[in-house]
Amino acid sequence: MDLKDVLRQVPGMNKRLVYYLESQGYIRPAQIHKSRINRRDYSADDLRRLHRFWTYYERGFTVRSATEAAIRAEKSTVFALLPVPAPERRHVLGRLREFDRVVEAAIVYGETGDVITRMNAADQRDAYDVLDHVFEEKAVAGIPLIWRVASCTRVPVASGYGSRVGDGMLAYVLIKAPPKQVGGVIEGLRKFPGIVEASALYGESDAIVKIDVAAQAELDDLVMNRIHSLPAVESTRTFIVVGGMHWERNTDERGG
Repeated sequence: MDLKDVLRQVPGMNKRLVYYLESQGYIRPAQIHKSRINRRDYSADDLRRLHRFWTYYERGFTVRSATEAAIRAEKSTVFALLPVPAPERRHVLGRLREFDRVVEAAIVYGETGDVITRMNAADQRDAYDVLDHVFEEKAVAGIPLIWRVASCTRVPVASGYGSRVGDGMLAYVLIKAPPKQVGGVIEGLRKFPGIVEASALYGESDAIVKIDVAAQAELDDLVMNRIHSLPAVESTRTFIVVGGMHWERNTDERGG
């Protein structure tokens, strides 16, 4: 897309600021050589980054601090668990997909929440920039639980059976463990087939794992026998994803 399209989609942004962010390497539009001038072709990723920068700049951040905050948010993650009335759950699941900050979302069975979502955000304020839009529609029935992923601790864990083909089960499990032993718990989870991702958290819960297995029996064995076999694990809470009610952005959608 050309510059005028970018400026139309980021109201308030001006071309001098766009050129400055390009000079700093924050965005990297392609250079298209013409006979008289070079034209810039801005990608969807450039646009996403400009939107993110502008969010902080409008809050009163300086150009430099807004850039740093936007970069930090891209590398940071939070999970949020939302209480949502049954008639609104599908709507909320689709609504969350409209925000590029949101990486994945699912409707889950659970007593303390009905929709779980993961998003790129540095803190709760960033998360509420998205969630406030859902609150305005009165689609959330209470205060969400938000956990910030500890820096550099979210690691991919050996995937198990590739069970998402067919009628596999997807679940998220919150783990409580002594803070000083969370790193050991994350490492211990690597050896369990069926765990596809594990993250250490700041907050009331200490870790969250994403599980992908073929059947209920495998989920029960993984949670009750394997995860609980780790000495540091004190307790767990399991949220099973409702069949077909989960989406996750692919690498291209994330701008990665």
